[in-house]
Amino acid sequence: MTMAWRFPLFTWLVVLPAFAGELPLVVKSVAVPGTGLAVKLATQVGRTYDAGAVAKDVRYLWGLGRFEDIRVEASGDADGMAVVFHAKPAQRLRLHEIRIEPSTFGLEVKLPQGTPIDRPIAQQIAMRARRQLVERGYANARVGYEFAPHGSEVDLKLTVDEGEAIRVKQVEFLGETGLDPRALRGALRALRTRRLLPGIPHVWGGWRWLPSYSREAADSDAARLQSLYLAKGYFDATVAAREAETHGSEARITFDVKAGPRFDVRRWSIEGRAGQAWNAAPVCSALYAERRQAERQGILDFSVKMETRPDSPGGAEVVGVIERGQPYRVGRIEIGGNHHFSDASIRRNFVLEEGAPFDERLLRRSVARLNRTGWFENIDEKNVEILRDEKAGVAHIKLRLTERKAGKWNISGPVGPASLAGPLTASIGSRLPAWGRGLFELSTYTVSVSAFAFARPIVPLLSVAPSSRWPLLALQRPFTPGGGWLSGIALAPQIGWRGSAAGYGTTQLEQRLLPLLAGDRGLIPELPVTVNRSEGEAVMMCEPPRPRLGLMRTGAEVALRFLSAAAGL
Repeated sequence: MTMAWRFPLFTWLVVLPAFAGELPLVVKSVAVPGTGLAVKLATQVGRTYDAGAVAKDVRYLWGLGRFEDIRVEASGDADGMAVVFHAKPAQRLRLHEIRIEPSTFGLEVKLPQGTPIDRPIAQQIAMRARRQLVERGYANARVGYEFAPHGSEVDLKLTVDEGEAIRVKQVEFLGETGLDPRALRGALRALRTRRLLPGIPHVWGGWRWLPSYSREAADSDAARLQSLYLAKGYFDATVAAREAETHGSEARITFDVKAGPRFDVRRWSIEGRAGQAWNAAPVCSALYAERRQAERQGILDFSVKMETRPDSPGGAEVVGVIERGQPYRVGRIEIGGNHHFSDASIRRNFVLEEGAPFDERLLRRSVARLNRTGWFENIDEKNVEILRDEKAGVAHIKLRLTERKAGKWNISGPVGPASLAGPLTASIGSRLPAWGRGLFELSTYTVSVSAFAFARPIVPLLSVAPSSRWPLLALQRPFTPGGGWLSGIALAPQIGWRGSAAGYGTTQLEQRLLPLLAGDRGLIPELPVTVNRSEGEAVMMCEPPRPRLGLMRTGAEVALRFLSAAAGL
């Protein structure tokens, strides 16, 4: 399918003066009626009339993205040329939702309901969606758009033709690698092949998941390989990705590697912290501790630079310098896009308060708590804007949210045998309309109808599901971090007070313990470290420290989720 780009009709009407052959005429007037814009055009009164300048002005007006038709009228007489730019403002619509067909492909193109939209904006959204598809390996993807009326608003329908994805079949490393190729393959992230099922020697090669190719993915992994070499002491190493060799839907990626010598670092230091042999783990641990201390003070700008200084043949000293910006306090927290949930309910999920030091980790934790409510589409850094006032030393937060649809359906099965882990459950539900506040804010409640199948579990005390196969009608207030003990409630006459109490207790236990077991996993971003070397600057990425007792935490999480599943929740 082809993507049609629709542009408004562009019409030129130029009446040449009757004085052809005489001296060039001067522009006597320039007008852009009906726009209300203070625009500075190349066509100016008193200058010689120039058709090239007029064309430049038209391109400038089109570039503003605010018009759906532009018509230029130029007329002349003995006194000069009168130029009029007739610009028809584009019709501004209000967005209801963005629909992607035939599949979303994991595209992130959400906009809050009620956002003003027109054709230029829709075109930009379609182009953004195509760029995301290209990054996912769909190099031949095409995205079209059209508006569909929805009451007083419109739906933006994106039609996706993904084409054929290009998969990475092979990755090679050429040149002076210095390191084991298995270590290099282990450093890949975007282009790593993942084995889903092991193979049988000389019989079957197994089942592998091949990653999608994009130039951004190749450059990203080249940077990770460069970081690996720096962490191993190869300070002069260079890594570059070649253009992919494609054959149909398969690609072969080649990295040119020049490891150079491995330096024997006898001493490294970072603001009072020092070590003998070069090891990236203690260096990164020290840097993370320094950054965490800066975060608690409200410092938003934190960067690290390291310089390698040769001190003997084959040896070097590494000296690190930390640059910290000024501390900030939290100013206003502005919330937009919430139509059914009150600001008070949203703010109860925040652990970062106005007036407190601007701790970025607390901001990320607040966003993670909001995501756990399930009220909104996934919230990430694109939804959060930080506005700094350096003189006042405060930073304001703008949070833009997109509410999920009120209705939902769900089918869930048992974890393991049905007789052990509970029944097969199918349910449909809907959020109640916005009304009330606090505990009686109806939008925080849902009504659902569920049906169950298969046998009761072996451990009936853990089961909330009734033995009857008849539909179950329930009023629920799902658990939210801000709701605490007043959430995670499910009332259904068919399960009785014991079932309701067991479900409430299991939900509270699970939702309160899971964050403790996860710790700060996912809340700590990587720390880039700039290394100044003879070959120029390069970046070493420090990965977040792993939580202590990681295996025990993971096992406890699995057991806790199994307990919740066995309860039929």
